[in-house]
Amino acid sequence: MALLDFKKNIIDPNNNLYSWAGQDCCSWKGVNCDNQTGNIDRLELGWQISDQQYFNLGGEISLSSLHLQHLKHLDLSGNFFLGESIPSFLSQFKELRCLNLSGSYFAGHIPASFGNLSNLHTLDLSYNYGVHVDDPTHQWLSHLTSLQHLVVSGVTFGSNSSSSLFLALNKLPSIKEIPLSECELESIPLFIPHLNFSSLFILDISYNYINFSVSSLLFNLKSLQYLDLSNNHFNNIEHHYQWLSHLTSLQHFENSKQTNKISIPESIGSLCSLKTLDLSGLNINMTLSELGGVFSGCLMNSLTHLHLASVNLKGDIIAGWIWDIKNLKSLDLSDNSLSGSVPLSLAKLAQLEYMNLANNQLRGAISEAHFTQLEKLETLDISHNSLVFNVSSNWVPPFLLKEMRISSCSVGPKFPAWLQTQHKLHVLDMSQTGISDTMPDWFWNLTSRHIVHLDLSNNQIQGIIPKSLHFINLEWIDLSSNQFYGPLPKIPGSRILSINLSNNSFSGFIPRNIIDDSLQSYLQILLSMNKLNGIIPSSFCQIRGLILLDISKNHLSGEIPDCWLKSSILTDLNVADNNLSGTIPNSLCYVPYLQSLQLSHNKLSGEFPVSLKNCSKLPGLDLSHNNFSGRIPNWVGENLSSLSVLILKSNAFTDHIPQEISQLKYLQILDLSNNNLSGPIPKSLGNLTTMQMTPKNTYWLPVFLAGPQSMLLNLNQREDEYRSNRLPYLKYIDLSNNNLSENIPEELASLYGLQSLNLSGNTLEGEIPANWVACSNWNH
Repeated sequence: MALLDFKKNIIDPNNNLYSWAGQDCCSWKGVNCDNQTGNIDRLELGWQISDQQYFNLGGEISLSSLHLQHLKHLDLSGNFFLGESIPSFLSQFKELRCLNLSGSYFAGHIPASFGNLSNLHTLDLSYNYGVHVDDPTHQWLSHLTSLQHLVVSGVTFGSNSSSSLFLALNKLPSIKEIPLSECELESIPLFIPHLNFSSLFILDISYNYINFSVSSLLFNLKSLQYLDLSNNHFNNIEHHYQWLSHLTSLQHFENSKQTNKISIPESIGSLCSLKTLDLSGLNINMTLSELGGVFSGCLMNSLTHLHLASVNLKGDIIAGWIWDIKNLKSLDLSDNSLSGSVPLSLAKLAQLEYMNLANNQLRGAISEAHFTQLEKLETLDISHNSLVFNVSSNWVPPFLLKEMRISSCSVGPKFPAWLQTQHKLHVLDMSQTGISDTMPDWFWNLTSRHIVHLDLSNNQIQGIIPKSLHFINLEWIDLSSNQFYGPLPKIPGSRILSINLSNNSFSGFIPRNIIDDSLQSYLQILLSMNKLNGIIPSSFCQIRGLILLDISKNHLSGEIPDCWLKSSILTDLNVADNNLSGTIPNSLCYVPYLQSLQLSHNKLSGEFPVSLKNCSKLPGLDLSHNNFSGRIPNWVGENLSSLSVLILKSNAFTDHIPQEISQLKYLQILDLSNNNLSGPIPKSLGNLTTMQMTPKNTYWLPVFLAGPQSMLLNLNQREDEYRSNRLPYLKYIDLSNNNLSENIPEELASLYGLQSLNLSGNTLEGEIPANWVACSNWNH
C-alpha cells in the first residue's frame, strides 16, 4: 500500500504516525478521504496550527506516493527533510490544488515540472532557505494558470531574474497573494504591458535589495489590501508616494526599516480603508505635533494599528491627535525621544489591546485614571522611562494583561498588590523598579500556570523561594541582584532557556538536580555571587542543552568534576572566585564549542595543565590567582592557536616566557604578571598580529569576546571588571612583577594597537627604545 511504503522511508522520531496500521487508512492521523469516493484526497502531515503540533518527519519521500493519484491537498510543512531535494515527481499529482512544503529544510532548485500542476491553487515553498530557482525566465510559473496563492518567501530567485519573475506572475489571471520576502530581488520592472494584477490583494517584497523606482505596477493594484515594502534600498521614496493614493483598497501598509530620511506623504491621510500602518525604523525626524498634519481625514476613523517605533520622533507626547484615534487597537511609539507625561486621554482608547511606549524620555505619574476604559488591554510596555506608578494598594485594574514590561519605572517600595489580579500573565518584567519588600506567597501561585518570561532583577526583594517552582511553561527567569536567601529552588526544565539567580544570598549546596528535566536546548545557568557551598555537582554534565554555566563568586570547594564529555554544546564555564582545588579535568577540553574558561581566584595547583593541550579552539583562558607552578610550556603557542585572551597572572610560574606565544595571531590580551618568570622579554612578541592592528583595522572579533558576562582585567595597574561589550576593544600586555631581565626589545614598538604595556617590577636594564615615541596610544 502506498501510505505504508511512504512510512517505511520516513524518519518519525516522535512516532506521530503510530496510528498508521490496520485496514482503515481513512482513520489514520493526517489522512483524509473523500466521503463519496473513498479516495485519499488529503495528506496533512505538516505544522498543525490548531493544536500547535509538529510532525517533525524526515528521511525520504517515496516514489510510491504516486499511487495516490486523487490527492488534492499535500501538506508537509514544518518538517525536517534536511538538504533533501524537492521531489520532482510531485508534479504528477494532476488533481493537486494545494502543495505546502514550507519550513521543511528542503534544498536545491524548484523543479521546472511543477509547471504541469495546472489545477494548483496554493503553492507554499517558503522558508526553505536552501531552495533556489534555476530558470531565470520562470516559464514553469507562468503555466500555473489556476494559481491564487504563491508563497515563496526565503526562496532565492536572484538579481538577474527579478523583472522576469514579475512578468511571469503577470500571466497568472487569478493570483491573489504573492509573499516574496527575503528572495534576493533587486528590482521591479518599470513598465509591465497589459497589467493583469486585478485580483491581487497581498504583495510582500520586504527584506530584498530592491532599488526603488516608480513602477506602473504600484499605480494599478486597485484590489491590493496588504503591501509590505520594508527593508529595501528605497532612495527618495517620498517623491514617489503619489501612487499610494491610487491604492484605495489598502488595509495594511508597511515600509519599515529604511535608512534614509523619509517624509510622510499627506496622501496617507486619504486612505480610508487603511487599518495598519507600520513605518518603524524610518528616519522621520519630526515632532509628534508636526506628524499630526498627515494623520487627518478618514484615516483617523479607519486606523486600528499604528507602529512608529524607532522613527526619531521628538517633542511632547501629549500632542492630541494620537489619543483621538478612537478604534486604535495597537500603538507602538517605542525607541524614540518623546518627552512629557502620558496624558489622561489615553483612557479614551477603549479598543486598545497593545501599547508600547518603551525607551523614551517620559516622566510623571501613571495613575488609575489612565486605565479606566482600557478593558481590552493585553500588552503594556512602558519600560525604560522615568514614570512613577501611583495607584492605591487595593486597586483592581479593568484589564487582564498577558504581557507587562515596566522595567526602570518606579513601582516600589511595596510589592504591587494589584498584580495578584493579573492571572493570565505570560511575560512580566519588573526589573529595577525600586521594590524593597518581601515577596508575597501569592506571587508563586499567580505565575505558575502561564508565565514564560519573568524578570524581577535589580530590586531589593527579600524572601525564600519555594523549594520547587511549578512553572509549566517557563523559558526565562531572572531574579538576580535581589536579597533572596535560603536554599536554591528546583526549576522545571522542559522548556527553560535561562536561569539567573546571581547576586543574592542563596546558601547551602547546589541541588543535585537543579533542573527537573534535561531535554532543553541552549540553557544558561547563572548562580554567581551567592553563598553556595559544597562541591560542584556532576549532574551539570548531564544537562545536554547546557551552553553557559556561571557559578563564580561562591564558597564552593573540592575539585572540578571530570564528567564533561557529553556536554556537547557548552560554550562558557565560569567557576572563578571559589575554593576549588586540584587541577583542570581532562574532559573539559573535549567540549567542542568551549569559548570561555574562567578558573581564576581558586586554589588550583600543579604544573600548567596538560589537559589544556586539546583545547585548540578555546579563545579565552583565565587561570589567574591560583597556585600553578613550573614553566609555561611551548605548546601554548602551538596548540592553543585560537586564544584571544591569555591570563596567567598571580601564580608561581617560572623560567622563560616561551617564544611560541608570538604564534597566537588572535591574541589581544596577555597577562603574565605576578609570577616568577625570568630571562629576557622575547623579541618575537612584536609579531603578535592582532596587537599590531589599531581597532579600526581589526577585521576579526573572536567569538570569545562576546561570550563571558564579564572579566576581571588589570588595565591601568588596577583590577576592574569589564563587561562583554567592552572586551573586543581592549588590547594590552602585562608582564609586571616578575624577574625579567636584559633590554626592552625595540620590536614591541610594532604593536600599534596596544593600549597598555606594563613592564614594571622587573630587573630590566638599558634605555627605553627610541622608536616607542610613535606608540602614542600606549599607556606605558
